[in-house]
Amino acid sequence: MQTEIALMIEDDIRLYSIKGMLRSLDIQLRVQSITDVEDLSTFCDGQLIISDSNALGSVPDEIAEKLRIQNVNVLILVDSADVVEQSWADHANGFLDWADLRPETLREAIVDVKDGRFHVSAALARRSVTAPDQAGDDTTSKRASMIALTGREHQVLRLIAEGLSNRQVARSLSISEHGVKRTVGIILAKLNCPNRTLAVVRAMESGLLVM
Repeated sequence: MQTEIALMIEDDIRLYSIKGMLRSLDIQLRVQSITDVEDLSTFCDGQLIISDSNALGSVPDEIAEKLRIQNVNVLILVDSADVVEQSWADHANGFLDWADLRPETLREAIVDVKDGRFHVSAALARRSVTAPDQAGDDTTSKRASMIALTGREHQVLRLIAEGLSNRQVARSLSISEHGVKRTVGIILAKLNCPNRTLAVVRAMESGLLVM
């Protein structure tokens, strides 16, 4: 079964590069480039948009909302300095670092999203868990790294530890179930764990979570 992919990449060189990577993959894909954002209004459940953060900013709010309602998958490519709008960050099914983009990492991301898993590339996960040393010493800062969870990630992790499902966590925090799924994916990536149970165990062992 083919996976339909729409590319929204502002830079022509990057667009050409990612098209070449997609052609080299051993999975069935139907790829199109989006030049008119109005074309996105025809997308529906199961289709995948691969976009950079800049291109997403040109999508009208009404089309963005329709994509969310239709459960269209969105994979966002980011540079280190990129800032993704919160609404798109909440809707995204995964994030890839341009610096880490290769055929194999692109394939892994597409398969994860297609199978319903939230994807965070290894480079982004490493960057998100590294915190500089407060003393300001460059050498020490490079050596010192720690797992840093946001307040929301702590909330979700604690509720998971209490045995709540994604739906129950969403109700408890008054957020969408997709938002919970996204947050759980980030927690798993930061803790380098394949599942929620191991993430809770590792968080408790490291002192991140105290019950």
